[in-house]
Amino acid sequence: MKERMLSPRQKTCLRWIARGRTVAEIASLEGKSVAYIENCLQVALVVLKAKSIEEALQKADLGQSD
Repeated sequence: MKERMLSPRQKTCLRWIARGRTVAEIASLEGKSVAYIENCLQVALVVLKAKSIEEALQKADLGQSD
């Protein structure tokens, strides 16, 4: 069974979250809507089978990014 992977945009959103950015800040930085960023994060939770952003960061191993 093939495991689903995070998209580049989902990884980027998670990295911004790990750096302490808000959804609104990420939307501004990425030139996307808040709803788009929220959707990216929600899909990342599903892909990673995580119940929270914190759990998603741990599972994605992005919590310690520079």
